[in-house]
Amino acid sequence: MATDISATHYPEATGPVHIVFSQPTQPTRWIEGTTECRHMESLFLLVDDARDAHIRQLMAVFPHLENKNRVVRYANLKMDQHYPENSNSLPDEWGRTRSRPRFGQLFRVETRFVNIGNTSVQFQHRFLTVPASQAKRDFNNREQDEQYATLDEDDEPERVFASAEGSIVFVKWQTDDKGFRFFRPTPGIFQDKSLAAPSTIQFLNAQAPGKRAAGSERPANAFRVQIHLRKSDEDELGHVTNSRYVSLIHDVLTFGLRTGYYANGSGSSKTATDLPKIASYETDAKAEVAVPAGSAFYKRGDVFELYVGYERELKVKPGVYVWTWVEPERIHDEYDVMRFEVCSTENGKEEVVSLSRAIVREDPQKRASL
Repeated sequence: MATDISATHYPEATGPVHIVFSQPTQPTRWIEGTTECRHMESLFLLVDDARDAHIRQLMAVFPHLENKNRVVRYANLKMDQHYPENSNSLPDEWGRTRSRPRFGQLFRVETRFVNIGNTSVQFQHRFLTVPASQAKRDFNNREQDEQYATLDEDDEPERVFASAEGSIVFVKWQTDDKGFRFFRPTPGIFQDKSLAAPSTIQFLNAQAPGKRAAGSERPANAFRVQIHLRKSDEDELGHVTNSRYVSLIHDVLTFGLRTGYYANGSGSSKTATDLPKIASYETDAKAEVAVPAGSAFYKRGDVFELYVGYERELKVKPGVYVWTWVEPERIHDEYDVMRFEVCSTENGKEEVVSLSRAIVREDPQKRASL
């Protein structure tokens, strides 16, 4: 729920200050609810849109603030729809157990800052369904709360189907003597920490994936998958757009699950560590993975959380690949953790451009549908 704060708290404000801001209600597009990959990619795009809308509405009531360039450092997406308390309470044409929002489902995105630093801001979002009778409600207007206190008889109650956390750094772009652009952090737009609200998300793992120590080897069960980028993956600055990482990582995840390359990590499919080596997807001396022939592997897995960390900018060019592996220990003996290092090659040297993670729960009763 959005929060209005009286202008008496902020004498310089020209209107109500929404610490928690809800975007207008909108319907789900067809492609946003088709496959798991497209659904998660659309959520990453909606996060970008909601974050920018929150910044714009704050700057509108604080006209003295100066807009600044910013870059995203990470995004951590949680699929709340997989938890029983957030499942559909009404029958759905696609089945009672379907939790992904259907085509035309009304929803809204609620945004808040949870931490304000000197050069950065950490934010959180909640994706909530909107009952049909509340389609015209302004969730930022407290005067409407009483009007919409009671749902219509055939309404599906509001539910959280996803949430996300991330951070941005405010930057100043510069150019070096070779003409390459780079940025340096600069003091952020917002310095008043009272504009932050309490955190509302409980992640299975809220921490960033740890970096490997310099010179250390990847786990023995790591394997490498070549990925092919296209010009359509670029943004206006010539870099791979943030949301595109979702489909790239999901492609690698699906490949690993269906081939059984993740099978020797944990759970019922765990095998001995001394395994024969076979060629990975990209065949060379450094691209081998220890996988037992005929090993059991996932029939189906649902992604519960997806963390994407942006270490460096990724350009569309040859020599981009992903190293990935499953961690040896599960979370709560139920969720497998897959790690990803998106790498590019520069002058024959490997550079890690993204550290990412997927938390997956296996459903052994269903066929693979990722």
